[in-house]
Amino acid sequence: MAFSQYDILLFTFLFNLFVIFVFAMIYANLDSNNFQHLKVDKTLSYVDYFFYAITIQSGVGLPDITAITNVAKILASIQQIILMGTAFTVASLLLIK
Repeated sequence: MAFSQYDILLFTFLFNLFVIFVFAMIYANLDSNNFQHLKVDKTLSYVDYFFYAITIQSGVGLPDITAITNVAKILASIQQIILMGTAFTVASLLLIK
């Protein structure tokens, strides 16, 4: 079954949204000592973790939140690897046609 370019792009967009939500929830449910805001006294909210997950997934770079433990760094790395794998897969599918 052949997929159109629209189908590939739509699936990729929805997959990335799913990954962002999953990782935002993982980050938010980790111990708060895993991440640090640039303003040390600021308590991180779900919006902060969602924003962090979006910046990791989009490849833009890190915002004002930093992963400081190995667990948080490994999770952010896994999310970045998913992004790279998705980009490679979509490029391959679009270029094969």
